[in-house]
Amino acid sequence: MLIVPLEKDKIMTKDRHEYRVVTYTNFKEGGPAVYCRSKGSTEPVLIYFFDIEEINGVRVEYAKGSRVFNALGKVQREQHLPQPDDKVMVPDREGEKGAKKSVEVAGLKLKSKTHGHNRGMLIKDSEGHYHRLKDVTAIDRSLGTDRFNKDAFKETYHDYMGV
Repeated sequence: MLIVPLEKDKIMTKDRHEYRVVTYTNFKEGGPAVYCRSKGSTEPVLIYFFDIEEINGVRVEYAKGSRVFNALGKVQREQHLPQPDDKVMVPDREGEKGAKKSVEVAGLKLKSKTHGHNRGMLIKDSEGHYHRLKDVTAIDRSLGTDRFNKDAFKETYHDYMGV
């Protein structure tokens, strides 16, 4: 399962410190990072993704290429990110204005230098094209069931939508 840390998630770093996520930041040279707080502190601490070992008690592996995490267990979320083999509805850039098309998800990409840092998380489809996370209007899950709510999805992943 591909995931990213969200506001209010509990994360554990490789040096076994526990923090609560405040917000995601895309504007650090070292890679994607989150601002966090430790228990009893009001000072925010910057934690890079590559230092995160657990999210909400579930072990995660950082994927350097895509800059997202592979969860080694089930992470509870109201709305989940599109996963490989899911189908998502996105605007059809080549079709008529307002047309939508369904594409199969091949993977996710965060903080892409090629497509621009400020574009947010990108969805790579099975044909190699990229689509912005904020353009997703529906998700048809290949595994399990999920009631997709566009507004709740955008609210959950607002830090990853880009400008």
